Amino acid sequence: MKSVHSLLFCLLSLASFAQQPIYQDFDIDSAATPRGGMDYLTLFLQTNLRKPIRAEAEGISRRVFVTGIVEPDGRIAEVSLLKSLRPDLDREALRAFRLFNAWKPAQKGGVAVRQVVKIQVVFAANPPFQYVDGKRIDYYGTDLKLTADSGAAQYRQVMPIDSMGMPTGSMITYEKNRNNWKEVSRLSLVRRKNTGTSASGKPTYQLGYQNTDKQWVNRSMSYEITDDGTLVSKTRHGETYQTSYPTRYYDNGMVAETSREETGRILTTSWYPNGQIQQVRFDAGQFGSTYKFERVQSYWAPDGKQQVVDGNGDVVFESQRPSYADPSQQTRYTERGSYLDGKPQGVWTGRYADGSFSYEETYDRGKLQTGTSHKANRPNLTYTFREQLPEFPGGTGGIGQFLSENLVYPVDAQRSGQQGKVLVSFTVCTDGSLCDYDVIQRVSPSIDIEALRVVRKMSGKWKPGIQRGEPARVRFSVPINFSLH
Repeated sequence: MKSVHSLLFCLLSLASFAQQPIYQDFDIDSAATPRGGMDYLTLFLQTNLRKPIRAEAEGISRRVFVTGIVEPDGRIAEVSLLKSLRPDLDREALRAFRLFNAWKPAQKGGVAVRQVVKIQVVFAANPPFQYVDGKRIDYYGTDLKLTADSGAAQYRQVMPIDSMGMPTGSMITYEKNRNNWKEVSRLSLVRRKNTGTSASGKPTYQLGYQNTDKQWVNRSMSYEITDDGTLVSKTRHGETYQTSYPTRYYDNGMVAETSREETGRILTTSWYPNGQIQQVRFDAGQFGSTYKFERVQSYWAPDGKQQVVDGNGDVVFESQRPSYADPSQQTRYTERGSYLDGKPQGVWTGRYADGSFSYEETYDRGKLQTGTSHKANRPNLTYTFREQLPEFPGGTGGIGQFLSENLVYPVDAQRSGQQGKVLVSFTVCTDGSLCDYDVIQRVSPSIDIEALRVVRKMSGKWKPGIQRGEPARVRFSVPINFSLH
């Protein structure tokens, strides 16, 4: 009955909006504006646009003008084209614009009203490329740099892709031999099931190309997708093994967070589910699949108010978390504190609304001085480190020594010349034991089994990770290199 009432309320609300007059910007006291500002709407659109493959192959730059009605609740409705450009760009411009539902509505006489807005959606130029029979063709010179001159090229790379640029088959590289092209390498498309799931609980798969060491190819893109093809994330891999720039998506296809390199640091930008800008921060570098936090540059509350400007300000974070008193129930989690030059400063507090968890910490320019936390039915804990990663005796050197003393190169792999790097992922439990093993980069069955055997042998020898004064389960990964040289 409750769901029926909720649906009826929504229908009545929509009907109410539809009956209200629609105003132009010159008929009102204050016009509708994007929360966060027009510059961040432009950034949102540029981040979310997926240029259709044929338009990208042409490298064209175009502007599509769209219109819509900003409703009194800040949503966009009745989105349409002002003028058609070409069908593929029209559809994509409308899709991206519909995703942004974070408007500060127009005001007339102190009341929020409906207003028409008109926006230009810009498709930026890009280097063109050949696109023939569903295949992208790129040419490279003797210096391995991309070139538009196919006649002077030394190498040709052919990759089958779908209408949005995702790979669909093997990537083949050819080398010019006189006037003929000779195949020199072929990378099969990898589709690997992940251990985790998407935000909606669906199984996910990693899609992309790996080299002979079973690592994602440098300067390539890998994708995380669900069974039905929904894009969960994509990652652009940099020049080195540990350098990558991920982009995460909400279930509706909107970008949730994206990272890119800027002046030697990683600039990460995130958005709320309605499209409003949330945070801009700098990260110093990468550890595994996550970045090491360095500095918060800007932060906006859900209502659009900017709380951190140029690294300074007071913030309130709110989210839903499982209760420590009853994990089957969700409770509101509220954190409060200040940033100085982008780092936590002074007293920070956090509290679950049901009282099952709380903390108080004191920082000096980002360095924790002291902290106290309380969980349901447990004594208070005092600590001077907010988080500590799991540690194997002797650290990285100790792991290397353990592997060298215990690793056995499979005989069949030696005979067939198999070698490469295996990446084994696992969870370090609160007692130092290991569980939830997963081989996420493989070489061959016998090598993979040996790598997993040795990692299992490390169980019980780890010092567990610590979070706010108590042991915590932490996901970890160890690369194991099998080399015949």
